[in-house]
Amino acid sequence: MLEPLPAAARAEVERRLDEIERGENVRILLAVESGSRAWGFHSPDSDFDARFVYVRDEDAYLSLFVPRDVIETPLVDLMDVNGWDLSKAIRLMIKGNSVIHEWLASPLVYRADSAFVGAIKPLASAWRSTYADAHHYYGLLASQRGRYIAGRDTVNLKKYFYVVRPAIALQWLRERGDAPPMDLPSLLAGVSLP
Repeated sequence: MLEPLPAAARAEVERRLDEIERGENVRILLAVESGSRAWGFHSPDSDFDARFVYVRDEDAYLSLFVPRDVIETPLVDLMDVNGWDLSKAIRLMIKGNSVIHEWLASPLVYRADSAFVGAIKPLASAWRSTYADAHHYYGLLASQRGRYIAGRDTVNLKKYFYVVRPAIALQWLRERGDAPPMDLPSLLAGVSLP
């Protein structure tokens, strides 16, 4: 079985996170794996989808020229490392965006400031909406189906998992109502399927 997060890859992501903190003058509060590796169905050609939440120093937020609320780095050597400013993460979360819930549920964590995680988890739980989660997973299912499966004679097996995971998350929401786990094995273990 393939290791989801080999030591060399983890070290490279950590190095890039350190570089981002220095270069952007930010502090990373949470950094997780958010793609097929965290979902439990990575393959040898899977990239590393590191996602993070960060804060800038006070002066940046008080400036008339507030910096962008995302940090995006180019995809190089299978390393896809991008993050959101805390204010963006909270704004999206209270609008029903389920991504921050998934990041908090990721089984593969690069960094987690314990004070931040302790404060954001109850906030995320209070703002969580089953309706918003259902909308998120249905949209993900539809977009992945359209992008990778619909109208094609041949489909890479992994692409089916991109549709199955949100479908099972919808089943989880139907049966249980609480936030679905991020990884497919846990999702499958927690629902009844024919």
